[in-house]
Order: sequence, then structure tokens, then C-alpha cells
Amino acid sequence: MPHTLVVYRPDPRADSALRELAESAHRSGVRLTVLTPLAQESEQRGCCDTRSVMWNEICRDLARENLVRARRAVAAEDGMEFGVLPFAGHGLADAVIREAVAREADEVALVARLGPLERRRLRRRSPVPVRA
Repeated sequence: MPHTLVVYRPDPRADSALRELAESAHRSGVRLTVLTPLAQESEQRGCCDTRSVMWNEICRDLARENLVRARRAVAAEDGMEFGVLPFAGHGLADAVIREAVAREADEVALVARLGPLERRRLRRRSPVPVRA
């Protein structure tokens, strides 16, 4: 069964694109995995500095909310997986590539807005096709 890895960040355009992907996948028997990026800072073990720990927790909460919105946008079709995609710094493209390879995806679909550098890096390095 073909497998598409979907990178999702919530906005009305992304919700609509995700809905279309889910409907198309359901008709054609494609398996979808929807991942929302989760930026994580290094948690240095310092005396009293808990900013990174707190920031990472806020980001995890937001990622969980993003997944709830994604599930609502597609009415959680059967056979769809949802999860978070943790990455550090400017490593989103590398994280997407690692996940695509690990999950044996046939393509990556971007319904998230990525910066031009990340988008270019992803398209250049990805061993599987990337479509927006």
C-alpha cells in the first residue's frame, strides 16, 4: 500500500489541503501519516535555568493542539496515523527525511508552511518525492 507522509501546521489552507489529501487517499488506498513539527530546544542542566524546559513543554502542548485540529479537519479517517515530529534548530528538513525513510514513505506532502531554506533543503536532500 502506498504511503504518504504529511507535514502539517494548522491554518485554513492547510486544513483544506489535508482534507483533500485524506479524501484522495481514502479513494485510492493510500496510507497517510500526518506529523506536526515540534521545535525543541536543548535542555541544558543549569543551576536555575528552566526556560528551555518550560518552552519545550509549551511547544509540546501546541503540537498536541495541532494534532487535534488535524484530526478534526479530516474527521480522523481510518488508517491514518497522527504524531509529532520533534526537531532542533534548523533541522526540520532532516527530521522529515529521517521520518520518511524510517516509515518507508513513498512521498512527502507539505501542507505546512516552511521557510524557503527548509523547503529547498528538504527537496534537495529527500530520497522520496516532495510535493507542496
